[in-house]
Amino acid sequence: MSNGLHDADFWLVDSLMVPASLHDLEGRFVHVNEAAERASGFPNSYWVGRELTDRVPKGPREKVAAQFRLAVEGGTPTDFETVFVDESGQLRGARVQHLPLRHGDAVVGVLTLAFDALVPHGPIGPEPQPRLTSRQREVLELVAAGYSTAEIAIRLTLSTETVRNHLRNAFRELRVHTRLEAIAAARRLGLLASPALSAPRGQ
Repeated sequence: MSNGLHDADFWLVDSLMVPASLHDLEGRFVHVNEAAERASGFPNSYWVGRELTDRVPKGPREKVAAQFRLAVEGGTPTDFETVFVDESGQLRGARVQHLPLRHGDAVVGVLTLAFDALVPHGPIGPEPQPRLTSRQREVLELVAAGYSTAEIAIRLTLSTETVRNHLRNAFRELRVHTRLEAIAAARRLGLLASPALSAPRGQ
């Protein structure tokens, strides 16, 4: 085919159970599968020839385009979250993967996969960094160290309900649901100290 994509690439997209689409090197849609048609509410005929960011709101478009360029220019698979507007006008969250397709040494197109993701709260655009109070961080540090709610309450001379409130507020700020998720998210964001790298077991 003139765009460098082959029949096998189309067959691959149509065989996938998750929403998937093929794009040329400029980001235009070449083909979408049935799962993508169902997820978006638009048929393949609507998508073909349209730009990658056609249904992406203005705020996140630059990020989506930049991730696509990474796949095309660097041959690097990307994995990120964004939003799009479906056929009914609803804002939908999606976790997107751009996978470069190669023939020989050249990238000839990109396979895009989409998975469900929560729509971010508030206006679309750069999301504010989560912020924890010093007390919330202190409580999470103790949770990370293995202390129970009761033990934390004793150490900080607080009631167990106050400790739970600090944890609930931290969960809400970090957009997580469990203590383990909260610790991982806080460390990833630099809000908690990461544990030291330990020696391999048995040494």
